Amino acid sequence: MKTSNLFLYLLIICWTGCNTNRVSSTDIVQKDRDKTVDISARIEDIKTDVKFGSSHLYVADNVLIIAEISPKNDKCIHIFDKSTFKYLTSTGIIGRGPGEIANPGRIGIDEKNKILWVVDHGKKVMHKFPLDSVLANNSFKPTSYLDMDNELLLVNFGFLNDSIVLGRALHPLSHSTFDMTNTKLNINTNEIEQFGYENHECPGKNKIASFSLSVENNFYVNCYDECDLLTICDLDGNVKHNVYGPGWNDKDQDKKAYYFGSDIFNGKIVAAYIGDLAFVFKGNITRGAAPSTLIVFEKNGRYLTHIAALSLQCADIMSYHF
Repeated sequence: MKTSNLFLYLLIICWTGCNTNRVSSTDIVQKDRDKTVDISARIEDIKTDVKFGSSHLYVADNVLIIAEISPKNDKCIHIFDKSTFKYLTSTGIIGRGPGEIANPGRIGIDEKNKILWVVDHGKKVMHKFPLDSVLANNSFKPTSYLDMDNELLLVNFGFLNDSIVLGRALHPLSHSTFDMTNTKLNINTNEIEQFGYENHECPGKNKIASFSLSVENNFYVNCYDECDLLTICDLDGNVKHNVYGPGWNDKDQDKKAYYFGSDIFNGKIVAAYIGDLAFVFKGNITRGAAPSTLIVFEKNGRYLTHIAALSLQCADIMSYHF
């Protein structure tokens, strides 16, 4: 009997010692991520006469939305059929006049009411673009907007319902420094406040992270730019999992970049990942590194696979928060 108990005890020690991927019910440490899927042969070019630069990509209802970061023309938002990629229209007129966008930022989508809320960093407002109006009127200009001239400035966000927004916001500390925090905004009252769990294990960092929300699957995720860290929380702001990748506490962590955008698709987290030096030097030219892989996680943080072998051109596009 004593021998049997000793054997069982040793077996438990061995099992827990070998299982390095999970250290607690909340914290998950992933030392190895070595499952790779090559999709390069399945990538197809989309033929279009519309020209645009670096962009954020979104899907709303039956359309694909391409929102330019630095617009090349007089409109910054381009809309395509999401199934055929047929060009439908463009909106978001660049300018400082009424209903125009001075400095375009992220788009938040109220899917229930089919409304695009477009951040304008230049005017410090969030413009309201009803999707049906945009598709029906090629010259549409929004007449409704939300004032964002407050202590917290939304950067990326999603709609919990038709009145509450959850996301990441900049919190200025001085004229040249800022922090970043999880935020809740009521668009009816324009009340904004810090919200939910915040991981404080990236010392000296600005907490820069991409944010993705899935109401259907009852969670949101933050993927950190400067730490190999992903946090998953429920919609009440309670932490479910901290996922630490192989670059966590790397001796060169301060020189590297990690996550660069994320989305939630069919309940799975898809995150653009760099995991290398943050800047690329070519002669006298210095540029920020772009991710060449996407990592797929289950909603409980379990690592599934890498989607790799993306061309550099494709990686540049995907890096802008597909």
